[in-house]
Amino acid sequence: MRKAALLVLLPALFLAGAASAATTSTIVTHEEDKYFFQNGRMERFEGQYENTYFYDPEKSVLVRTRIYDYRTKKITPDDTHYQIQRQLNSDPVNAARYSLPSVLRAVGQPDPDTMEILVIRDDAVQTTVSHPGRIVVTNCRRLR
Repeated sequence: MRKAALLVLLPALFLAGAASAATTSTIVTHEEDKYFFQNGRMERFEGQYENTYFYDPEKSVLVRTRIYDYRTKKITPDDTHYQIQRQLNSDPVNAARYSLPSVLRAVGQPDPDTMEILVIRDDAVQTTVSHPGRIVVTNCRRLR
């Protein structure tokens, strides 16, 4: 009986391990609108970019790999690495335990004088970027 259970359990564990190893994903976002706050004024603009991210939850890796300007059709390769905030209850690793919707939050530094907070949900993404003298909040639709 134990031998039969072991023969059934081992392949199941192997398949579960293989499934968890294949959890990397590509996240693509399409900007819908952006809000610039500068000199005490806020202005709204139409979105212009599509961002592509590589996400590996097993290794806690989130990297923006490219920026596509859908107005000029120009692709800019990118290598912005983000620090995933795993301690939050709604992090994808913890969300089910707390019966919360899964929300991935991360902090990155796209250039030496800029900080970015990224909030990724199932259907939408929001970024908040702090530049010297201005803050930009962008609302995006998640394509995949």
